[in-house]
Amino acid sequence: MAGKVETSEDAEVTPESPNQDPEKPQYRPTGHERIGDQIPHRLLEELAPNGEGEYLLDKINNMTEEEAVAIIQESYKFHADDWNFPTEMRERMRRLLEGPKQYGEMYDRDLRVDAVTLRFSSPYPGVRAAADILDTSSVPIETIRAYFLGISWAVIGTFVATFFNSRFPAIGLSGSVIQILLFPCAKFLEWGFPDWGITLFGVRHSLNPGPWTFKEQMFATITYNISIYTTNSYGMILVQKMDVYYGLTFVSFGYQLMLTLFVQLMGMGFAGYLRRFSVYPVKAAWFTTLPVIMMNRALTRPEPRENINGWTISRYRFFYICTISMAIYYWLPGYLFNALSTFNWMTWIAPENLTLAILTGSSLGLGLFNPITTFDWNIATSSYAALSQPFFSTCTMWFGTLLSAPIILAIYYTNTNFTAYLPINSSSAFANDGKPYRVQNVVVNNKLDEAKYQSYSPPFYSAGYILTVGANFAFYPVYFLYIMINQWTTVGRAYVDFYKGLRYGKGNYEDAMDVHSRLMAQYPEVPDWWFLLILVLAIVVACVFLSIYPLDTPVWLVFLIIAVNLVFAVPLSLLSATTGTNLSLGSLIQVLTGYLLPGNPNAFLFAQTLGSWALAGYGDNYVQDQKMAHYVKIAPRAVFRSQIGTIIITCFVAVATQNFIMENVKGLCTPDQPSRFTCANDGAPLYASSLMWGLLGSERMFGAMYPLFKWCFLIGTGIAVVFLVGQGLGPKYLPGVKEKLRVKLRPRTFAVLDKTLFPFVASLLWLNPVLVIQGVQHWAPSNLAYKTPGFILSFIFMYLLPKYRLAWWEKYNYVLSAALTAGVAISALIMFFAVGYSPIKLEWWGNKVSSAGMDGRSVAILAIPERGYFGPEKGSFP
Repeated sequence: MAGKVETSEDAEVTPESPNQDPEKPQYRPTGHERIGDQIPHRLLEELAPNGEGEYLLDKINNMTEEEAVAIIQESYKFHADDWNFPTEMRERMRRLLEGPKQYGEMYDRDLRVDAVTLRFSSPYPGVRAAADILDTSSVPIETIRAYFLGISWAVIGTFVATFFNSRFPAIGLSGSVIQILLFPCAKFLEWGFPDWGITLFGVRHSLNPGPWTFKEQMFATITYNISIYTTNSYGMILVQKMDVYYGLTFVSFGYQLMLTLFVQLMGMGFAGYLRRFSVYPVKAAWFTTLPVIMMNRALTRPEPRENINGWTISRYRFFYICTISMAIYYWLPGYLFNALSTFNWMTWIAPENLTLAILTGSSLGLGLFNPITTFDWNIATSSYAALSQPFFSTCTMWFGTLLSAPIILAIYYTNTNFTAYLPINSSSAFANDGKPYRVQNVVVNNKLDEAKYQSYSPPFYSAGYILTVGANFAFYPVYFLYIMINQWTTVGRAYVDFYKGLRYGKGNYEDAMDVHSRLMAQYPEVPDWWFLLILVLAIVVACVFLSIYPLDTPVWLVFLIIAVNLVFAVPLSLLSATTGTNLSLGSLIQVLTGYLLPGNPNAFLFAQTLGSWALAGYGDNYVQDQKMAHYVKIAPRAVFRSQIGTIIITCFVAVATQNFIMENVKGLCTPDQPSRFTCANDGAPLYASSLMWGLLGSERMFGAMYPLFKWCFLIGTGIAVVFLVGQGLGPKYLPGVKEKLRVKLRPRTFAVLDKTLFPFVASLLWLNPVLVIQGVQHWAPSNLAYKTPGFILSFIFMYLLPKYRLAWWEKYNYVLSAALTAGVAISALIMFFAVGYSPIKLEWWGNKVSSAGMDGRSVAILAIPERGYFGPEKGSFP
């Protein structure tokens, strides 16, 4: 009940309705009338979108007023700092706690409805739509066929994820997508396999235990998800092995396998620490998991025929229609009419106008002023999970990106750090002749050679990349201080539970507020020492790895990275769980490594891979899957077993695919690679960072080259303090200030302020500065052309539809998201192997116009000086 409160079948009254007279005698049900009889059908559809209406009505009818008030009081306090909690529901709860006389009509009904929603369902509409509140624990889950399909598709998914990882934007078979392929396979096994089996420890395991179940589908999907994470070490391998980067010859198959294996296992071991912070708390909603659950529900469960805002089509049929339609349509932007993908139509007006390309361009430029930048679903959703990520999160990040664009323009047009000689927004590193930086020109035996460096060039970076790096540094104090203080109720409780779990064996589900944790309590938990054992074994393998390969990296770096993650990964994981964002500790770790081990790019790459992805990154991915299992009531130990086995298998597949890509894709990691395998999202930025912080070191970077970077940490701290103080004191003092101004100012002046300034200031009390800074981080190689479509989609599907068509949104929104993504993936795979692997070019205006002008070139506003290079004189480089 996150929206309006209905008082009849045809009328709605909001909690602020003037029709509710507090002096009017209040309606209270008689002894023979049930509270549930007052709930109209439309409201019941919103409360129970999956047919649990009778269950919830029974809870409503049997809940006393005292019980309901206690639940509302506890939840109102607990969710006070919850960004995702529905605003209208929060206000209604506040008024309910004032009592029946102040609230008005329907007090008894609304009190119990909200209390039952909080205790036996979920206050978040998306979670209500996806997660079960009635568990059937007896259905098959960990079956032979579920393992077979999950691991088989994980092998295929690992190949696809690794294969397309170097493409920009990347393409992958996400958990939402794989189901369209997994489900028909499951139905075939259900039809064709005999009921043969064996009995172990009193449990019969059959090849075909009956109809394919929802839980089997979810278990196979979670098993498959391992394939998405096996690319975590690929960036390091790519940068070390490819000739366009470092070109190291010792990066063998054994090297790649050992690195990939301990990176994956260390992340899984670390997840045992993170799960208490971002799986079990109610606020850790992980909205990005909901499309996967909804799609599985549509595939495996029959649903009653019902009319939702005029729509009667089933989720299953809706999914297949949308998937097939997108698979056919994607051939237009993907191959036949590329201008629909990079729709930089504003630059077509004057193709040779460099200023126009810089401002509005989708490739060279910043993507400003263009409201329609693409008709390509893959690009439109490449920056934001537009149909699952909360709108407040998308909106805040988009405005952060938009408002930071003038900073890039100021850096560029003032030629700060020689940026005017380079493209305005690139993630690559450049030499002082404007060409890509060749590290082989300055490295001897994996170390920086000062003489060669002085005769060649320092690495230079674009204006967009400078802002991105600066925002990365400002981000860490902002997110750590803001999350740890603002969300201390949740974080502090999780720390206490973590200690009690280790010291006294306290279970993860004890004292649970929500129905999902209470239902999960029936399953044996995964002991903490299982995760700890995996972590210790992975550390041993990492130490051996550093000892047998010539990386010149000390073993103590492994323990330093783990220590950093123990401190910073908790708020980062909680941020991901509540906002749907995906972040890492990369920038913080690169500064530490650059100070401690300057001139050693291999140590830098190792620290980045281990610290950014193995721990905080992969650990986050694991707890996200654990939350998904939490919502659908799959035993934690079953998930644990499937993850371990799949990790070992897919590591071999990932390494084999890496070698296939590096040896067979022509022009890999070059800007003009015809199939977009430019490495713009993995190899190029990691290589650029390794030059900055690994080769030159933090002291040189913070000193003469980019001195402003060191102040970004202080700037971030200041931003966090301002928001914490303002949001802490604002609710207390703002009403008084407003009242004083109302008395002092003219009525007309106050009325203007009441419509403009006051709402703006009030909105700042809920603004999340972490998301603002993250929006500033979203430049180079990306730009607003990749974000504006996602913002528009999010406004429609995550704000307007939940507000005005909640029942439709609950039934179809996540299904639509999964279907369109599935259609793109299927079409892109067919397209690549049909016309992309051995390129078949389609030459016509629609495939040339986007790159024909300045927006398709790597150009700058200043020409290289006559001496052949810009910047300091050779021999005097910082």
